[in-house]
Amino acid sequence: MILWQLKTNKTGTYETMPTPSSYKIDWEDLDNDSYREINEGNLIDEVISKSWSKLYFSYNYLTEEQIETLLPKLKNNPLYVRAKNPVFGTEYVELEMRCSKKSAEMLETGDYLLSFNLVQKKKVDGQ
Repeated sequence: MILWQLKTNKTGTYETMPTPSSYKIDWEDLDNDSYREINEGNLIDEVISKSWSKLYFSYNYLTEEQIETLLPKLKNNPLYVRAKNPVFGTEYVELEMRCSKKSAEMLETGDYLLSFNLVQKKKVDGQ
């Protein structure tokens, strides 16, 4: 199953990335100067953009070669990603992102667990 692709060169071609063991998406609305009323506690907010995405990937049992191939790709900022993201109403959406957190663990078998997230950097149509 193709869940995400990464633009890997300046010509604009996307490389299909390995299917993760788990894939999670969080969406967050961005607001400007939100606050709570002192007397009533009502939220006063001005939403400036909806459904900003944070994608979470988790891989189980990657080989040393696989992790050494994937980790350097996550260093780029920005990352140009095409991923399944149902909130946009299409199968895939193209997003400019950055990797804000990653974690790896070596198992006694010599395989690796890898988890990381990608955070959306720029607004896209529909936000």
